[in-house]
Amino acid sequence: MGASDEQDREDGERWLTTAEVREIWPQIRPSSIRAVARANSVRTSGAPSPDLTREPTYHAADVRRVAARIDRGEADVAPWQRADSDAARADATPSPQVRQPIRWGPDNVPGLILLAIVVGLILWGLTAPDNPGTGTVFVR
Repeated sequence: MGASDEQDREDGERWLTTAEVREIWPQIRPSSIRAVARANSVRTSGAPSPDLTREPTYHAADVRRVAARIDRGEADVAPWQRADSDAARADATPSPQVRQPIRWGPDNVPGLILLAIVVGLILWGLTAPDNPGTGTVFVR
């Protein structure tokens, strides 16, 4: 912990966890809190967070200052970092559904008929009497 961290703690200034910052910055995506804090010069503490998540804690006064700037639209926030942007909505759209396994049904009948014909023709061609490759005559 640096000297400024100790001075802030002595002055009664609080340090906020990431969960607390999320409540103050609802417009920011949870995955972007660290980047937005860095871009807007929010001080972070090197001390372990009280919830033992190993995430940094953020200076409460800085978080409130940036919250006001976010509300006014003056904060340094990329569009994809905002929870209320088109980019965030695009990320939240569900992905395509997983393909279901193929089931036996009326849609498969034409393909099965074709397969049966092809297999039948191959077997008939192999067992035809004029086919020299199917004889049982062995050469000694």
